[in-house]
Amino acid sequence: MTQEVIKNIYRIVIPLPNNPLKSLNSYFIKSDSGRNLLIDTGFNRPECLEAIEKGLADAGAVMEDTDLFITHLHSDHCGLIAHLRDKGSRVYAGKIDGDLINYETGEEYWEKLDELFVSYGFPKAKFGKNTDIHPGRKYSNEEIIDFTYVTEEDVLNVGEYSFRPVLTPGHTPGHMCLYDENKRVLISGDHILGDITPNICIELTMENPLELYLKSLDKVAALKVETILTAHRSPVPDMYKRIDQLKAHHDRRLKEVLENLHESWTSAYSMAQLMTWKIKCKSWEDFPEPQKWFATGEAVAHLQYLASHGLAERGLADGITVYRKR
Repeated sequence: MTQEVIKNIYRIVIPLPNNPLKSLNSYFIKSDSGRNLLIDTGFNRPECLEAIEKGLADAGAVMEDTDLFITHLHSDHCGLIAHLRDKGSRVYAGKIDGDLINYETGEEYWEKLDELFVSYGFPKAKFGKNTDIHPGRKYSNEEIIDFTYVTEEDVLNVGEYSFRPVLTPGHTPGHMCLYDENKRVLISGDHILGDITPNICIELTMENPLELYLKSLDKVAALKVETILTAHRSPVPDMYKRIDQLKAHHDRRLKEVLENLHESWTSAYSMAQLMTWKIKCKSWEDFPEPQKWFATGEAVAHLQYLASHGLAERGLADGITVYRKR
């Protein structure tokens, strides 16, 4: 489905089959005189490619006149870069996540990510690696991309829009939004979502993601925004109200984790089993393995935050990072 959400900005809804996110909102910005811009791509799988190609055609896009901007490293946002870019297309990204996207094309990244989660208590896979079943692994971009790296000092002019990249780490180490100050438009990627909360999870090079995320929310709250275009699900009518809701959500999460910490040591994997999740499963054993992975990563994020603020103690037991109430 393709819809012009504001003048010359089209939302292309890309299905994400068998994924709790359901779909991705990719945005195509049309320029009458210069180059167009496509923001985010969908998974590297045929259903996503078919949907975005149809959406681009409906919007009147020609890829030879179109550049790409990738908000962050997750494969539902960057999986199709190599399929969509034209020989003359620039692919913009922040350097932190751009480097990680290219790192993901090799086995070493996934081995190190697997080792990182195992170090927080996630069970070792009986065969292969845990990341073999990770949707980000299965549907990732497979080619090294010659990115054009951007910083907050740059401006991307697309038709009547002038977008400045805004670095908003937390959801990923180098997540970036795009902000037009004059139009008061923010393209938020996964930094702010409507009826779901962004997964705040450990990642290579990012030890305290929740601390970064909350600071990034405050950073965006200081901007003047009238229209926010999110990467998943429902539109957000009031960005400032939604930011307050997201901060309150994590405050409740932190209190829940703290209440479940005791004098005895526990791993993040064990803590994840005690936390409240909006998933239709009767017990932790019924969780799909990828959801156990993301839940564990989010448990780590909250435990690390508590430890960094002196509310939890961090230790090591048999090579596993463990926590207890201070």
